[in-house]
Amino acid sequence: MNEQNDSRNETINYLRASIPIAAAMVIFLLSAGFIVYKFILAYRHNERWKDYDECGLS
Repeated sequence: MNEQNDSRNETINYLRASIPIAAAMVIFLLSAGFIVYKFILAYRHNERWKDYDECGLS
């Protein structure tokens, strides 16, 4: 019984240490993905309208 409690306590301690790290990694990856998405969106917008820069319609 004591071995089960030790094993369970180790698992709980591991989860308490790893969950914040995993959450930080998820937040980092989501924000990096959002930044890349915004750059691609801006690039596509500029590519679409670059022909009109010379004629003064932009």
